[in-house]
Amino acid sequence: MQILSSYITYLARYPLAIIAIVLTAVLAWKSLRSLLNRFRQHTTPAHGFFLMSQTPAGGDIVESYPLFHTTAIGSSRSSDIRLISKSIAGRHAIIYLHEGKWFIRPADSNVDLYLNDRKVNNPRRMKNQDLIQIGDRVMVFVDERVAAELSGQDFEGSIADWQYGRITERPLKTGFSWLLSSLFFLIGYLAVLLIIPSDLGNLRLLYLLLLGIFFVFSQIYYYVLPLVFENFDRTIYIAFAFVAALGLIIQARFAFVDRIKPLDWSDADFIRYIRNDFIVQAGVAIFGLAILPIVVLIIQRTRFLEKIYYVCLVLTPLLYLATLVLGRGAAEWGASLWITLPGGFSLQLTEFAKITYLIVLANFFKIRPPLKTQLLFAVWAGFNFILIMLLPDLGSMMILLPVTLIVFSVMTSEYLKTAGILIGGAAIFFAAYKLLPYVQNRLYGWLTLWTETNAFNEQIIYGLQAIARGSIFGRGLGVGNPRSIPLASSDMVFSVICEEMGILVGLAIILCFIISWLRGANAAAKVRDGFTSSLILALATYFFIEAAVVIAGTTGLIPLTGATLPLIAKGGSSMIAKWLMVGMLIGLCCRNEEGAYR
Repeated sequence: MQILSSYITYLARYPLAIIAIVLTAVLAWKSLRSLLNRFRQHTTPAHGFFLMSQTPAGGDIVESYPLFHTTAIGSSRSSDIRLISKSIAGRHAIIYLHEGKWFIRPADSNVDLYLNDRKVNNPRRMKNQDLIQIGDRVMVFVDERVAAELSGQDFEGSIADWQYGRITERPLKTGFSWLLSSLFFLIGYLAVLLIIPSDLGNLRLLYLLLLGIFFVFSQIYYYVLPLVFENFDRTIYIAFAFVAALGLIIQARFAFVDRIKPLDWSDADFIRYIRNDFIVQAGVAIFGLAILPIVVLIIQRTRFLEKIYYVCLVLTPLLYLATLVLGRGAAEWGASLWITLPGGFSLQLTEFAKITYLIVLANFFKIRPPLKTQLLFAVWAGFNFILIMLLPDLGSMMILLPVTLIVFSVMTSEYLKTAGILIGGAAIFFAAYKLLPYVQNRLYGWLTLWTETNAFNEQIIYGLQAIARGSIFGRGLGVGNPRSIPLASSDMVFSVICEEMGILVGLAIILCFIISWLRGANAAAKVRDGFTSSLILALATYFFIEAAVVIAGTTGLIPLTGATLPLIAKGGSSMIAKWLMVGMLIGLCCRNEEGAYR
């Protein structure tokens, strides 16, 4: 019977790999097309609307400027309408279309902007023939539809609905992908039950119950949450539900397959240990999924994140300081990131510090801040990076710095400063290399990866060997040899997945995080609220960068960082923090174009 079960799980590798790559490839293609369509709409002039202005110094020539769905006006080269004047800031004003109405708002907090001689501090609606004063330039907003109606003529050229009222984006069809995802869950869960050794057969009911609870929750959410939350993005949900279910499958495999019982343990002690190990991991995953609707509800319908900005400003360095003082684990894992709690549990505060850091980042760059504000953020972020270096936590550095760069460059369009920050980040890593033996060991292991096997690169070498053994379809769930890889269930889980489930499943994981970024970028481009847009971009980029850093480290493309694959790798604090971030991302995407709930 055990031989038959092993043969079935061996054959299951083929449908698992094919299903995974097909469903993620379909969603990735649809997400990319949707994002490109969004960009196309934002870069196509709105027919029938434009600005008119006389040339400077009262010239007789009248200039006409087309309007886009979102139009940036200023003196910088990145502005859609460039007005060169000492009285006009690099980005001075933003004009945008929302639900058939045009609005104007300042692009910076310290610029002077007037609409019909009234100063504009918050978004103000514009109507035909309104006068806009930007620095020393006066412009007239023209709505040709109104002019045609007053003259008794019909307005021609109705090309697309979005040009006259709103961007109409149909939700992506995800029924087929969800069907494939559910089929992947069921095949994977069945394989888990079949590979449980006969002497541990009484654990089958427990595993069936825990995996079944997660499966039922995920099914209910897919069908119910879009009815509760307007604009609920099923595509993002499928991507994260897929990787989380895959994580449960592989962690169940770690819990009982290929375990060696210590000589001084009884059978009962051994079974109890295996049971408790998976209960904790599955329990955290189920808890994270269970609180998802609550997080989405709070984020979509309140301004909770905006209100806790000052708390996050103080809490972020405090979490790192607490970890620096109380943290343990350097001898085992190279960094003191774990705080021991009563009952044998541990807590990793740095995982939650990443959330508070992203909230502060989004608030700083919700609009293009002046230089003074940018310097204040640089000091605050630099202090946090110094604390991260002292832990040391190379993985967090390599994730948060690129996320900061991307959010800063997108929200400010200041590319020279972005290059300066990049140089500063390189200086920080150089200082870390010179001062911290932990970083030196990581880099040495990476540089000697193809010349020798040593204590600093054996993880990567054994991981690469595992990936090579797995080939396209894998060796079958439970057939791999993760015991040969240090920290296989956490740092190196991607290698084990590729060995047992195939490189195609590994590629599907990569596509899931690409999908989440594409959908996040789409939502960030849609919303007009700076904080909402900035935080969506930060969260989506964070997931993508973290996955990229982990997979690149596992495959030897960069030095191993110690970061773990989101929602897949073993870890309680990391799992809860990631589900909170998923809920935040989905909740922000559920907001309307104004970044609010109606």
